Amino acid sequence: MSTPTLPVQHAAAAGQSIEVTSGQVAAMLGAELVGSAQIRLTGIRGLEQATSTDLAFIRSASFAQRWAGSRAGAALVTRGVNVPGHDTATRALLVVPDADLAMLKLLEAFVPRPERPAAGVHPSAVVDPSASIAPDACIGPQCVIGPRTTIGAGTVLHPGVMLGAAVCIGDRCVLYPGVVVYDRCEIGNRTILHARVVIGADGFGYRPDPSGRGVLKIPHAGIVRIGNDVEIGAGSCIDRATFDATVIGDGTKIDNLVQIAHNCRIGRACLICGMCGMAGSVTVGDGVTIGGCCGIGDGLTIGSGATLGAKSGLMHDLPAGEAWLGYPAHPAREQLRTWSSVRTLPDLVRRLKKILPGLRDGTDRKSP
Repeated sequence: MSTPTLPVQHAAAAGQSIEVTSGQVAAMLGAELVGSAQIRLTGIRGLEQATSTDLAFIRSASFAQRWAGSRAGAALVTRGVNVPGHDTATRALLVVPDADLAMLKLLEAFVPRPERPAAGVHPSAVVDPSASIAPDACIGPQCVIGPRTTIGAGTVLHPGVMLGAAVCIGDRCVLYPGVVVYDRCEIGNRTILHARVVIGADGFGYRPDPSGRGVLKIPHAGIVRIGNDVEIGAGSCIDRATFDATVIGDGTKIDNLVQIAHNCRIGRACLICGMCGMAGSVTVGDGVTIGGCCGIGDGLTIGSGATLGAKSGLMHDLPAGEAWLGYPAHPAREQLRTWSSVRTLPDLVRRLKKILPGLRDGTDRKSP
């Protein structure tokens, strides 16, 4: 049986609905099919929301317990997970080594591709004559491209993107509406900047005015240098360095509403979740994960492979490979023990009041 890869991809690219069978999906993924090969599938949903024409996924025993009550026509199942209540006559299970990874492959094929501007430069765009734009790049309406800026092959600028002077954008990048890249900043290949990202604004650097009449702004002569295959979420801001470069390493993914200050250096393949704030001159190694809403003090170092839990406040260097959390952040096991102890305090106080009468009336009397 031929796989549905090409029809699925073509339909997704055109924004059309997709219809395949459970057998075709199994062939695409090399999955073991348990049940009917003729289940009609038109979409992907979670177990609770799925209908009879949807494909769901089962990654663990807790998901498997919900299969009998789900309306999904088929599901991806991680090998080794037992799925009770499966009717092979009316439904299908597609057994794969890892349901999450298989789902990623399917989503790439099923999800409609975003609309993109036509190749070439839209008539309403303002492009400096000294700019260099690859012939197959797509420059959308009302974009502004400054002098000596270069845009690589296959790169897409959605409406309202503004690029300053001497900006360098690599090949096959996507810049969504309202992205702003200040002068001289560099963006590698295949990088995605979502709506309203700002790259290269001045860092927040000030010093008291010796005259006592306010503060003096510190000029920022550096740039931002973003590597290949980076993705930066909507509304995030990355400030230019004071002297050299604020750096984002290859393959790093940054969520929405993240602030990265001047002179920071982020390593390769890091994950930085939404609403994090990183003060100036922070160094982050490779493969670091930073949970949502974290605050990181200036000049700190986070070692490669480290993890910082959500809503943590980091005030000391975080060693490589360690997991820290809390406010202020400490090693995770230590912090969890502390929190566990705090929960016992009300009961401990009640017991102490029975033992030490002075605690009841505020005196220092000792128990006999």
